[in-house]
Amino acid sequence: MKYLLLLLIATQACASEKKSGPVITPPPLNEVVTVETQPGFVRWVSFSVEPTQEDAELWCKDQRLKHAPLGAGRRFAYIAETYFSDSKPYSCRLVLKDKKEIPVVNFIVKPFKYKEEKLKVDYRTVKLSKKDLKRAQKEQRMLAGLYTQSASVPYFNQAFKAPLDSHITSIYGNRRVYNNAHKSQHLGTDYRAAIGVPIPAVNRGRVLFAGDLFYTGGTVIIDHGMDIFTVYGHLSEVKAQAGQIVNAGDIVALSGNTGRSSGPHLHWGVKIHGHYVNGYSLIDETKKHFP
Repeated sequence: MKYLLLLLIATQACASEKKSGPVITPPPLNEVVTVETQPGFVRWVSFSVEPTQEDAELWCKDQRLKHAPLGAGRRFAYIAETYFSDSKPYSCRLVLKDKKEIPVVNFIVKPFKYKEEKLKVDYRTVKLSKKDLKRAQKEQRMLAGLYTQSASVPYFNQAFKAPLDSHITSIYGNRRVYNNAHKSQHLGTDYRAAIGVPIPAVNRGRVLFAGDLFYTGGTVIIDHGMDIFTVYGHLSEVKAQAGQIVNAGDIVALSGNTGRSSGPHLHWGVKIHGHYVNGYSLIDETKKHFP
């Protein structure tokens, strides 16, 4: 009887171990992703987070960036590289409440050579009078304040699209020389458009600004959330109103030739986390987010 009882106990123990199954080690959290980028481009990145890290801050270089949920245990962000990048590699990290830092994304920045173009425009838009300079500076301060008001989560749930399917007269990043004197950079994309062509919103968002500016003339700026903004400039007529929620394809304005412009066209700009980037890199990256 004694041996029978020991055998029964041993059998039950083996059965219990078999029922519980093998111990499975969970996949590692906070893996570090390596991403390649270029000056003036944006990259969509996703990374894992532990439950206790959901409210951690995301920092890249010396800038705090917005990030949002992407299913259980994951977050995503759109990270822009400035046109004026020093092309040095760097890491983005989560900063916890106890100040502990956890790297989540490593960036490798590859150089990109931009072209040069010459333009002739109204002399007064290059060599500003005291009155025009005062106006332009006031507008820049106003816009700087508006650009701090982006929603913390995206308004959009689909990929971005180009505003027009027409000939591109000037690509993003061209180094410009105005009137053979003033040097600048073209941090947007210009599309051929006669005066009065309907201009659609490229994605869902909230109209941040709708009015007239010294450099871009008739202008509409849309906040798409997460510090992603699109700019539509040199417009002949503004149809949207500040504060209005617009969907992709909604007509927000008509193209024109206002502001510092050498002829009728649409200027389309994309600003992310304070950096003007190539709009087509945003289109490509949102296709990864919304395949």
